[in-house]
Amino acid sequence: MEIYEIDNVTEYSLSYKIILCDLWGVIHNGVKLFDDAESYLKNMKQNGIDVYLISNAPRPEEVVSKGLKNKLNLNNDLFKKIYTSGDIGTKYINSKIHGETYFHLGPEKDHDLLENIKIHKSQEINRSEFVVCTGLYDDNKESPEDYRDFLSSLLINNKEMVCVNPDEIVYRDSKRIYCAGALGKSYEKMGGKVTYYGKPHPEIYNHVISDLLDKTKASKKDILAIGDSMKTDCLGACQSNLDFVFIKNGIHKNEISNKDDLIALSEAILPRSLESITYSEELK
Repeated sequence: MEIYEIDNVTEYSLSYKIILCDLWGVIHNGVKLFDDAESYLKNMKQNGIDVYLISNAPRPEEVVSKGLKNKLNLNNDLFKKIYTSGDIGTKYINSKIHGETYFHLGPEKDHDLLENIKIHKSQEINRSEFVVCTGLYDDNKESPEDYRDFLSSLLINNKEMVCVNPDEIVYRDSKRIYCAGALGKSYEKMGGKVTYYGKPHPEIYNHVISDLLDKTKASKKDILAIGDSMKTDCLGACQSNLDFVFIKNGIHKNEISNKDDLIALSEAILPRSLESITYSEELK
């Protein structure tokens, strides 16, 4: 596999018409915006290149957009739209392909997503047909190990888990926290059935690409995807045949100290047929 390093993502992006950019780990760290990322967004706007954000947030687009503006002071005029795993998951859940009654596993802050789910929410697991997982109840203190008994009870009762955030971990500032995807992986290892909505799975990419091509009349070759996760951003872009820039100083920052580490990580996760990967230290 060939590895290409670029010094300036802004210059590299100028040959594209559309940027499809990850949020957490690229634009912000959950606490503050990255200065270079905000500068990048301004440069794209000045050059007439539309930026669309794609996130594994288990929340509606409008809530994520409001949080970026009110909590992180990001000018919403710097991007066109946000695609979230929460919205994609809601679409499929509302089609009733998983059942008509669900139990919610996740923190209270994610309840705004539940307002868009139109099937019945049960307070009792045994009365539900499946579980909608948006995360851990308290990601500041808990880990998937704390849910072993809970997941065992799901398995015994043959409950499907619908995970609307495939991320396993993120860094909130410098603190490593577990996400819904970590609970999904734990349940899978126990033998449970898990359905994921969000990156790198096809439902979100099929929706996003179809929407972008319909709105802009561009082609897939005009789209550049950017992200910091090999498992979600890079894999999803590769499976959808999108050009991709990997941000090295993101979620994998503690795993990559040299080019050999990057090659090993990419070969462990990405398709064997992938011939090259382009990366940068950060979005600038």
